[in-house]
Amino acid sequence: MTLRLGLARSLNGQARHEEALAEAQRAEELSRGLPDDERRQEAGAVELALATALLGLNRPAEARPRAAAAHQACVTAFGPDHYRTTEAQALLNRIDAP
Repeated sequence: MTLRLGLARSLNGQARHEEALAEAQRAEELSRGLPDDERRQEAGAVELALATALLGLNRPAEARPRAAAAHQACVTAFGPDHYRTTEAQALLNRIDAP
């Protein structure tokens, strides 16, 4: 799952959002089978990758709930100052920008 998330992040960074979305969806499937303690380490990461890909595909209505879920999961798991929490907040800000 970690490798798929890394690949999704890389693909998003290259603006290859269709491929990033596919990898993030595969990571989401894999995360369902993880024990809770292992899933906590990746809290919000799957949702963040999915939301980033969806926004890149100009699908903000689908991206926003994923980004909000990522932010909430990160705040709960890591606190407001964690890098993933701030990344999720920045993505929410991009989605909500006029």
